Amino acid sequence: MATFLPFRALRYSPTHRKRLGDLIAPPYDVISDDLRRRLTARDPHNIVHLDLPAAEGDAGPPEASARRLAAWTAAGVLQRDERPAFYLCEQRYHDGEGATRVRRGLFGRLQLETFESGIVIPHERTLEAPRRDREALLAATRVHLSPVFLLHPDPAGRIAGELERHSEAALFDSARDDDDVLVRLARIDDREVVERLQAELKPHWTLIADGHHRYESSLAYRDRRRRNGRRDAEHTLAFLCSLEDAGLTVFPIHRLVHSLSGFEPSAFRSRLGELFRLKPFDGPDALLRALRSRRGRSGVFGVTLRDERQCWLAEWIDGAGMDRPGLGELAPPLRRLDVILLHRLVLEAVLGITLEAQARQAHLRYVKDASALFESVADGAAQIGILLNPTPIEQVVEVTRQKLRLPQKTTYFYPKVPSGLLLDPLDG
Repeated sequence: MATFLPFRALRYSPTHRKRLGDLIAPPYDVISDDLRRRLTARDPHNIVHLDLPAAEGDAGPPEASARRLAAWTAAGVLQRDERPAFYLCEQRYHDGEGATRVRRGLFGRLQLETFESGIVIPHERTLEAPRRDREALLAATRVHLSPVFLLHPDPAGRIAGELERHSEAALFDSARDDDDVLVRLARIDDREVVERLQAELKPHWTLIADGHHRYESSLAYRDRRRRNGRRDAEHTLAFLCSLEDAGLTVFPIHRLVHSLSGFEPSAFRSRLGELFRLKPFDGPDALLRALRSRRGRSGVFGVTLRDERQCWLAEWIDGAGMDRPGLGELAPPLRRLDVILLHRLVLEAVLGITLEAQARQAHLRYVKDASALFESVADGAAQIGILLNPTPIEQVVEVTRQKLRLPQKTTYFYPKVPSGLLLDPLDG
């Protein structure tokens, strides 16, 4: 049962919130070096100075972040709300197909639970180094600087209805991010409303959509404090959104293959044709339309090759390659995932990129934008571009509810939940 609590947020002061768009940032793990430079130059109080800090003098990044945080708080840049609340967040955005969509969710404190409990469910595997970095930052600052994004069931729509009613009546702080997403924020501190929301959430499990490293670092820090006899890190800052929310969008993450020795497009197509039916298309637009028309079917990919004018739609021959070691033995929900079929049958079987090499991202890059993929292949930066359809959220739930994990880079939940809207101190 998920325990979700109101809290006294640490927020930018009213004066600073007038330029909130200059102060927020995407989650640290999607910030490139170039974007980090732009964000740090944009405003001396942009959240990236805390959440993705640089070393300063004799202080390493975590200690430098803690010093800046203390200075900002002392100067009144950041101020603590007087009373606990949930915080409603509404994000308005364009979905890439011309429609405007709205996603609503709640910020609050989520009590930390081990994954074995089945209350908080991961969907991706994590890496040790980022987890250690996040734990060190939390230990130095004693503040949750950015939220974990989780999804919860709301089959009757009662939570969604409560949030919609509140959004129509409340005054919002607002900001527009670099993706032209309008973010609006409001407090929910009416006791009856808070208790209704808690009661609706209590029976349900939650699925981590974004922020696996942040959640696992919070767990590790909690356990470290408990070993020292302290129970002062028992929660994490969370953003909860309904699985049934009409504004919930999952985008695919496409693959680029590069630097393969002796790569020859016609030989690749010949081998690929043993497992997939190939159909040629003239140009990216036609290929993308064909790919989208086959959403919901397993193992359908768009393929573009360096030095070839035509693109190709690859449709898996149902069952082909299932006799390969390590594939037929997978749990049934995993076998038909596009990313599993792609990585096991195309990258490993056809191209010879081992699973270990894939984990190291040898010969492999990930892109979210289809146009960037086509450009990379056209200008010779990549040899192969492979386009995927989004993984349906129902498939994500089916896999994770059986305590299985998806491969990394399976889903891209959009829009991202910004850092800097709210911070959650462990002390005070």
